[in-house]
Amino acid sequence: MRNEIRVIVNYVATTPLEGDSPKVYILGGNPGDMFRVEFIDSESGDVVSKFFATTNSCTAGGFQWFIKWQINVYKQSDNSLVYSEKYDPSGKVVFIKFDGFALGDNISWIPYVDEFRRKHNCTVICSTFHNYMFKNIYPKILFVKPNTVIENVYAQYYIGASIDNEKYSPLDYEKSPLQEMASKTLGIEHVEIRPNLEWNVAHKKSNIEGKYVCISEFASHEKKHWKCPGGWQSVVDLLTQKGYKVAVISKEPTQLKNVINLTGSGSLMDRMVDIYNCDFYMGVSSGLAWLAWGLGKKVIMISDCTPSWCEFKENNYRVIKRELDSINYKVDEHSSFSDVSEKIVQLIGK
Repeated sequence: MRNEIRVIVNYVATTPLEGDSPKVYILGGNPGDMFRVEFIDSESGDVVSKFFATTNSCTAGGFQWFIKWQINVYKQSDNSLVYSEKYDPSGKVVFIKFDGFALGDNISWIPYVDEFRRKHNCTVICSTFHNYMFKNIYPKILFVKPNTVIENVYAQYYIGASIDNEKYSPLDYEKSPLQEMASKTLGIEHVEIRPNLEWNVAHKKSNIEGKYVCISEFASHEKKHWKCPGGWQSVVDLLTQKGYKVAVISKEPTQLKNVINLTGSGSLMDRMVDIYNCDFYMGVSSGLAWLAWGLGKKVIMISDCTPSWCEFKENNYRVIKRELDSINYKVDEHSSFSDVSEKIVQLIGK
């Protein structure tokens, strides 16, 4: 007596570095039955991967990012199609996890989570490392803490950056815009999208009287720092001459003179209030620069080690010594104070 063949497809990536999605379980059948499992990109018609499997076994497609899958299972003995399924998250629950703590990463990626929800008309659960910043802006996304395990979701994706694992991310983060890491992972057509972070603090009064500029000399790594000796003090002196107060808002301590020193481990909400009420923000390629952009502020970004397409473009008065093809932290050339002062004058108009 023939045993009924049952096929179960699971689109949950549980170990993204191994690319274990989608998974196909073949149950039942007869001993010795052999099957051919084809993982097809239904939009292009290309067979992305193909594996042979026996009954009571599991086969994985080899990727963890979005592909509009069609899964076909054939019985090898007569090439008969025994099962076919197309990926369809509509009306289902999808879990999207941020696999990166950095502030800039989280700010840059979150808009595409909501675009995924809109595009597929599905319920999205999302874990980020800064849920408090996003929960009121995206009320239709269900936010949970990192490392939360939720069973029985239809699909699960990780948004992150990896330079040496082709199963983890569809892009090389050193050669791609940061936001595109999210849009490509989730299968969203890439257009720069700014999260409206100002909704968190637009109702809060400024802590500083008069017109002022927020600056930060620091980034997650010193390789991103502006290498011009005395450059930042010259910036402070110029802004002061132009009638601005200068508030330094980095977590790291500063040695700059004639500034409002707001450095230290203050809350990011306080930082957001300071940035939102300033005239503009100045810094290097860092999370605070992304935060300022997310708050709708104009940003003077001094970054000689990242290409001009790497970060956001809107409201970015970028200073770069030489255009790059990819991120290069070994660059020795640096922008001069004259280069930076030209951007300041360009922005303030005098």
